[in-house]
Amino acid sequence: MKFKNELFVNEKFMATVAKCNEYEDWEPKGAYWFNRLIKKLRSAQEDFNDTRNKLVNKYADEPDKDGNIKVAEVHIPAFTTAMGELMEEEFEIEGIKPIKFPKGLKLSPSEMGFIEEVVDMSEFLDDDEDE
Repeated sequence: MKFKNELFVNEKFMATVAKCNEYEDWEPKGAYWFNRLIKKLRSAQEDFNDTRNKLVNKYADEPDKDGNIKVAEVHIPAFTTAMGELMEEEFEIEGIKPIKFPKGLKLSPSEMGFIEEVVDMSEFLDDDEDE
């Protein structure tokens, strides 16, 4: 499965993944594979956060008296370009088996859209949609 780093700043995607992760009635095999997916996403998110923090530090002014870091105005164009490139970078998660959507999990249509790349939704397709 390939993803772009931009999903880590998509609060709705992350909230939907968290909601799925908290669902207690996964069948064991699905729960196992979803947990493996979550672990791999967390690892990729740590890499993203490390790179993002390095960019912020590279283009930042000195921290203010409260320790807050802000990108210097003169560096905003370069920072914006670098962050845009980081967001577009793809990463791949390998070794994850297809995860069947748990029947009792209730998600909104937009939430379903967020996880359709990570969960097998084939049971929702009608037979005549293949034509």
